[in-house]
Amino acid sequence: MRHILTLAACLLLCAGLGAQEEHLRFNGIPLDGPVEAFTAALEGFTVLGSNDAGIILQGTLYGRSCKLLVKSLPGSGIVYGVDASLPIRNDWSVCKGDYLALQKELSAIYGRPKKIEKFDHPFREGDRCELRHLNMGLCKWLSDYMTPEGSVSLRIQPVIVNNGQVVVSFEDRQNAALLN
Repeated sequence: MRHILTLAACLLLCAGLGAQEEHLRFNGIPLDGPVEAFTAALEGFTVLGSNDAGIILQGTLYGRSCKLLVKSLPGSGIVYGVDASLPIRNDWSVCKGDYLALQKELSAIYGRPKKIEKFDHPFREGDRCELRHLNMGLCKWLSDYMTPEGSVSLRIQPVIVNNGQVVVSFEDRQNAALLN
């Protein structure tokens, strides 16, 4: 009988440990907990302000200047995501260079991404109108990294007219699910 109780206790303990889910990390910090504690833990970032979407910070990510938007759940203030935006570029080769450098860093951490990197026919890279095509929705540069803890999405997005910007979004699966 004592062996059965010991076995049952071990099974319950193992099941309990397995139920504890990890959170996606940004700069080594779990995307979880109060937004104030999360932003205070970010070394090398300065708070610029906040808006309805979250808290805005300035700093460096993977050696590149960026602005962060730390997103939290309405009401509870629990962190569920971070968007890192690199500077706006008016040159496709610089914008693409930012994208490829971040893609290399993220691939070293998260593995091979699912990616789409293309221009719609008949447009092509090298015609010196790449940013115009981006702004017209005629090209797509996106790398998605899926992990059990959440997702990381790297993309070149259009900004203003004939400009582009690299954005990488980190979203914790467990906390983002609470948005619904």
